[in-house]
Amino acid sequence: MNTAILSPGSGLVAGLAVRTGLDLAGWGLRRAARRTDRDRLLSRIEARAAAEAALAERDELIRRAGYLPL
Repeated sequence: MNTAILSPGSGLVAGLAVRTGLDLAGWGLRRAARRTDRDRLLSRIEARAAAEAALAERDELIRRAGYLPL
């Protein structure tokens, strides 16, 4: 037999425990979302750097060929 059911204050303690658990879970999800945003930002920065490098390489090839499109 569980004595927590017989205790008059057990409902308050259980409610507090559930609310605290839900708050902690929400905090964890928000933290994970922030980390994901950082990872997305880093991947965007890397993609932009790769695109800029490819553009510079293309421009150099065009300059070497002696043709400048207008």
